[in-house]
Amino acid sequence: MLKSEYTREEVDKVSQFFQNYMAQSAIHSLTADQAAELLAKNSVLRNDIGPKPGFNFREMLRQGREGKIEKVAGAYQLRPKTRWTINLIDK
Repeated sequence: MLKSEYTREEVDKVSQFFQNYMAQSAIHSLTADQAAELLAKNSVLRNDIGPKPGFNFREMLRQGREGKIEKVAGAYQLRPKTRWTINLIDK
């Protein structure tokens, strides 16, 4: 079932997973679909919720954009209804 709101712990877990994964793999960005697949493959966030694969993760991104929850670290969207990317954050 699709969640109405994600917890800060869930968002932090997703953010930490991506930032660690991209840093270790020397990847600078991922598409939302690539990111959703990685989350599912590594049992971080399910990818089979909603009308199509990746919907669950994109919903997390949308809720962050709308200020309902904390944003996923490195998540970027030029404007609503455009593709999301997850970028490696320089530390």
